Amino acid sequence: MVNELYFRHKISKTNIAREMNVSRNFVTRWTQSVHQDFTIDNRGWEKGKARKWDIEIKERIKDIRLYLENDSFEFYLGATAIQQEWRRRYPDEVSPPLRTIGKYLSDLGLAQKRKIKHKGAAKYLCYPEHTIYNQLGNRVAEIDFIGKKYIHGISEPLNFIGFSFKKEPKLRYYKRIEGQTSDSFITETDKFFRLFEKPDVIKLDNGLAFIGSASGKRNISRSMHYLLKNDVIPVFAVPRKPFTQASIEGNNSVFSKKFWNRFDFKSLKEIDDKLELFNQSSQRYTGYRKPRFVSQKRNFTPKVYFIRQVKEISESKKIGAYIDILNVKVPMSKPLVNYYVLSEWNLKQETLNIYFEKDNIQNLIKKIDFKINKKSKDKFDVY
Repeated sequence: MVNELYFRHKISKTNIAREMNVSRNFVTRWTQSVHQDFTIDNRGWEKGKARKWDIEIKERIKDIRLYLENDSFEFYLGATAIQQEWRRRYPDEVSPPLRTIGKYLSDLGLAQKRKIKHKGAAKYLCYPEHTIYNQLGNRVAEIDFIGKKYIHGISEPLNFIGFSFKKEPKLRYYKRIEGQTSDSFITETDKFFRLFEKPDVIKLDNGLAFIGSASGKRNISRSMHYLLKNDVIPVFAVPRKPFTQASIEGNNSVFSKKFWNRFDFKSLKEIDDKLELFNQSSQRYTGYRKPRFVSQKRNFTPKVYFIRQVKEISESKKIGAYIDILNVKVPMSKPLVNYYVLSEWNLKQETLNIYFEKDNIQNLIKKIDFKINKKSKDKFDVY
């Protein structure tokens, strides 16, 4: 067909490649001569047969997959986990690539279904991801609570806290806590810092244990104060938009699927013991290694960031837009309705700088005075 389109219909090679969705090299190979022999097969292997990986490889992949599924110490079953186990079993052999393992798992009916991710809306509405992950700091962690878990014999709900690094070296880590409180957050985060590393930035949701008062204006919460005293910048995600905590939300789903829903727990001790195994398995899976050298932070300026979606004022006789920052409605330009902005509260200057990110470039669009609540200032007299 390519040969005919080129020689008989005089269509250019570039247009043929584009319209037929093939490479330019493919078109060149089949347009060398008008009299080419199209029956020649130069692949060197039988059609339908893998070029490099034979049936023995397929059986090994199946054997490893079933081993991981039946081993109570293993929590991950996908291609990455199989490749890691392959390297442990056969250190002197080259492991098949992830794509090959995934194909064989599919052929065996053992592949796990993956959800399709849609990022178009966030990009279209200018979610400031580039600024957060590339300009605020080198290491960005996400933290979230997981609650509403129950086991037989205990009427009160069980609560967990999860930690996640989205970028390399990746990590997911969980601990059971007494409740979704500031005390639990501070206690477990302090342990996390000592056990792993202290990030530059921590993203949080807008739960009261993190952000503080539901009615007081411009307050510094205990959680904010704790992070700032440790030279860590808090970033609060968009309220009621789970995708803005995509890393930890995705890991929470892994926690439910591969840990909580997998066992019928009988006691708190069993939960804690299994959770420690799950954490160890997760670290093996992600390949996390604690950084050997930690850069010293100098001239730290206490700042708190808020990702917000601009809302339209719906009150009668009022036309405009706003964002809500610590129970203060900050007026915004109406063309920004539904778009995302990043607000920076500088606690030294007591100002609020609002940025709009477009094409990975942030622009300052508004700056206002934003005084710290007097009670907070008296309580946390460090700014």
